[in-house]
Amino acid sequence: MAADTQVSETLKRFAVKVTTSSVKERREILSELGRCITGKDLPEGAVKGLCKLFCLTLHRYRDAASHRALQTALQQLAECQPEVTAKNLLCSLQSSGISSKSGGSSKSSGSAASLALSWTCLLVRIAFPTQDKRHGETWEKLVEVQCFLLLEILGGSRKPVVNGAVKKLNRLWKENPGLVDQYLSIILHLEANQGYAIMLGLLVQFCTTQKDLSTINKHKTALLDFYVKTILMSKTKPQEHVLDNCAPLLRYVSHSEFKDLMLPALQKSLLRSSENAIETISCLLASVTLDLSQYALDIVKGLASQLKSNSAHLMDKAVIALKNLALQCSDPSTVEAFGKHLFAILGGAEGKLTVVAQKISVLSGIGSCSHHAVSGASNQVLSGTMVELFIPFLQQEVHEGTLVHAISILALWCSRFVTEVPKTLVEWFKKAFSLKACTSAVRHAYLQCMLASFKGNVLLQGAEMLPLLIQTVEKAGAQSTQIPLVTEGVAAALLMCRLSVADAQIENKLNSLWQLILDEKKQIFTSEKFLQSASEEVMCTVLQLTERLLLDHECRLPGAKIQQYYKALTAVLLSRSWSVRRLAQQTVRKLLSLPRGFKLACGLLEELKVVLVSHKVLPPEALVTESGELSEQGKTYIPPRILQEALCVIACGPGMEGEPEEKEKLVLEMLLVSSHPSLVARQPGLWPALLIKMKLDPVDFITKHLEKIFDRIIVPQSPMNQSSLNAVGLLSVLLPAKVLPQLISTISASLENPALCLVTQEEFAIMRMPDGELYDKSILH
Repeated sequence: MAADTQVSETLKRFAVKVTTSSVKERREILSELGRCITGKDLPEGAVKGLCKLFCLTLHRYRDAASHRALQTALQQLAECQPEVTAKNLLCSLQSSGISSKSGGSSKSSGSAASLALSWTCLLVRIAFPTQDKRHGETWEKLVEVQCFLLLEILGGSRKPVVNGAVKKLNRLWKENPGLVDQYLSIILHLEANQGYAIMLGLLVQFCTTQKDLSTINKHKTALLDFYVKTILMSKTKPQEHVLDNCAPLLRYVSHSEFKDLMLPALQKSLLRSSENAIETISCLLASVTLDLSQYALDIVKGLASQLKSNSAHLMDKAVIALKNLALQCSDPSTVEAFGKHLFAILGGAEGKLTVVAQKISVLSGIGSCSHHAVSGASNQVLSGTMVELFIPFLQQEVHEGTLVHAISILALWCSRFVTEVPKTLVEWFKKAFSLKACTSAVRHAYLQCMLASFKGNVLLQGAEMLPLLIQTVEKAGAQSTQIPLVTEGVAAALLMCRLSVADAQIENKLNSLWQLILDEKKQIFTSEKFLQSASEEVMCTVLQLTERLLLDHECRLPGAKIQQYYKALTAVLLSRSWSVRRLAQQTVRKLLSLPRGFKLACGLLEELKVVLVSHKVLPPEALVTESGELSEQGKTYIPPRILQEALCVIACGPGMEGEPEEKEKLVLEMLLVSSHPSLVARQPGLWPALLIKMKLDPVDFITKHLEKIFDRIIVPQSPMNQSSLNAVGLLSVLLPAKVLPQLISTISASLENPALCLVTQEEFAIMRMPDGELYDKSILH
C-alpha cells in the first residue's frame, strides 16, 4: 500500500513538473519517475496519462540532456509494460498533431517529429523485438505513425535533422534482418496515402545500398502501382519533398513497365490536371534510368502544349520537364523530331503565338532540347540541323526581347559544335549585324553566341569574324561612355584574345585591341561606371577577359596597366550575385595557384582596401524600400559577408605556400584590412582565422614580427583610424604579455610631446564638437 502511495505521489509530481523550464528539475523528476516505475505493473490509465505527458514535452524540451533523460524514462516504462506503452504512446502521438496527414510542416514541428521518431524506434526494439510479434493493429499503427513523422521531418527540418532521422531508421533496419520486408508489406497493404511515399523511398534506397534486390523485386509491382495511383494520378499536387523521395522507387522501372504502366498514366494525368501533374512528371522523367527516346514524341506532345499556357508557373515547369526528358534521349532522329515539333509550334502550327511570353517559353523548350544525350558525329549533325531551323525565325522576328532570348537559346545549340561551325551560321552572323532589328542588345547576344560557337577545335573558324570584331571594339573605344557599346566591345575583345593565342598571324592584326586594353587612362572595360551597371552575363564576360589577359598576355600588362584588371577582378569577386561570385572565386583560385600568385594576391588586396575606404555597415532598413525591393543604395551596397568571402579567397589560395617574405608581407597587409569595421562586424577574429588557414600560428607570427606590426598600425604624427584601433585590440587579446607593454610604451611616448601642454580647454572643447556644428554661437548675434 505504501508503495502504491509512493507511485501515485511520484506520478502527481511528474504531472506538475514535466513542463518546467529548469533542465535540472526535469532530470530529477524523470530520474525519480524511472526509479518509481521500474519493476512495477502500472494500471493502463496511469500509462496512458504518462504517454500524454511525454507528448507535451515534444515542443518544450530543446536540450540534449532533457531528451536523454526522457528517453531513459520511456525505455524503462516500455520494458516493464511493452504492449500497453506502445498502444498508448502511439495514440498520444496521433492525437498530439505532430504526425498529421496534412503535411503542413515547420522547423518546430520537424524537430518535435524527429524526437518522436526516436521513441517509435525504441518501441520497435522493445515491444516488437522479433518477427512473430510484428503483427496486429498496434504494429500497423506504429509503422503508419513513423511514415507521417518522417513526412513531417523532411517537410520542415534542417538538413542535419533530416540526416539524423534517416540514420536512425537505417540503423534500426540494419539491426533487424527482415524488418524492411515487413515494413514494405505493412505500408503497401494500408489505405494508400501520399505520406507513405517518403518511407517507401527510404526503404527502397536502403535495399539498394544493402544490395537486397530480392526484396525490391518482391514488392516492385505493388510499389509502382502505389506510385501511379497515389502520386502520378493524384488529384492534388504532391509536395516537393515527397516527389524527391520517390526517385529510388523509379530507378527500377523497366521499359515494359514504363510503356504499359507509366506512360498511359502520365498522359492521362497531364490531360486531366496539368497544374498538379507537371512537377510529378518532371521528377519522373529525371528519376528513371531508361533511354526514353522511343517514348519522347508521345510525351513531348503533351508537355509542349503547356509551353503556351496562360500560367507563367506552368510554362516554367514545362521547360524543366522537357529538359529532364531530353537528358534521357540519346537517339538523334528522336531529338531532331522533338526539336522540329517545337519549331512547328513556334511557327504557328498549333495556332499563332501572339503573346511574347508564349514565344519565349517555346524557345526555352527548344533550349531544353539541347541538353540531349546524343554524342559523337550524330551530335554535330543534329546541332547543325537545329541551328539552321533558327535562321528563318531570326530573319523575321523584330521584337528585341524575343530576339535576344532566341539568340541565347541558339547559343546553347552552338556550344555543342565539336568539329565544325556550319557555313550558314557563320554567314548569318555576318549578315545579322546589318539588319535593322539588330540593336545593341541583339548584337551583344550574337557576340555571346559567337563565343559559344568558336571554341576548342573550331576556334579558328572565328577568324572570319575578325573585321566585325575589330570594328566592334574600335566603336567601343571611340564611344567609351556608351555602356551598351562597351558591353559589345568586351565580348568581342574576349573572342579576339582567344583567337590571338590560337594563331600568331591573327595576333599581329590586333594592334587596335591591345592599345585599348592597355589604356590605363580610359579604362574602357574596367571603368567603375561600366562595372557598376554591368549585368551578371557581362560581369562573367569581364571575368573571362581578365582571366585570358592574366594567363596569356600578362607580358603586355606591365605595372600600372595590370592594376585596372585587378580592379575588374575584385569587382566581379564582390558581385551581389552568388553565381557570378562563385565563378570569380574559382577563377581567382586558379590564378593564385600560378607562380605569380602572390603578385595577384597583393594586387587584389590593394583593390579591396580601396573599396573599404568608403565602406560602412548599413542597417537592413536602409537597403530596402517599403515594398521590399532593393533601394538605390541597396543595389550598390556590398554586404560584409561578401567582403569576408573575397578576403578569404585571396588569403587562402592554393599557391600561398611560396617565399616566406612574400607570405609575411601579405599577412601584414591583411591585418589592417581584416580589422576594418565592416569586416569586424561580420567576424571579429578574422585575421587569426586566416593565419590558421594559411598554416601559420598567430601567436608565433605576432611574437616574431611585433615591431613591423606596430610600425604599420601606429604611424607617428598620424591619427589612428578605427581599423588600427581594432587591430591593436585584437593583438592585445591574442598576446597581451608582449603587446600591452609595447602599446603602453608607445602611448607614453606620444603623451610626452610638450606641444600637448599648450592645448587650452577651449581648443579641446572645439575639437570635441561634431563636424559642421559651431562651438561659439555668440558670434552669430
